[in-house]
Amino acid sequence: MVTIGDVIRDREPFFVRDTATAFDAAEYMTERNVGAVCVLDAEGRLRGIFSERDLLRRVVLKRDDPARVPISAVMSAIDVVIDCGDTPHQALERMEQFGTRHLPVVRGARWVGMLSIRDLMRVELGEQGDELRLLHEYIQH
Repeated sequence: MVTIGDVIRDREPFFVRDTATAFDAAEYMTERNVGAVCVLDAEGRLRGIFSERDLLRRVVLKRDDPARVPISAVMSAIDVVIDCGDTPHQALERMEQFGTRHLPVVRGARWVGMLSIRDLMRVELGEQGDELRLLHEYIQH
């Protein structure tokens, strides 16, 4: 069975510090082509999430200067997380229940990464590809 830990294995955990500005976070996200990052304090504890939507709604539409806006003032609160031992199906259910496209990933009480809906789609497509190969082999024999 595939776990969330398997899905994010060998991937850089994207984050910014809670001392960053909205501009710093936007620049970081753009460089890495990600739509959201976790916000961590100096001790590595999870403090929030900052997404493209946060940037649009809480900075751009208010006509604030992103270079002057502290990330801590515009990040979203942590409503839900997913554990490394949970399954992609559980993650999808949680995303649907909480109306989010990103979930911070934890191992126990420690933050270890971020999961996106895109990650779950890759898992689903991979599983469907495996099923199609098995059916194709079955039909040929």
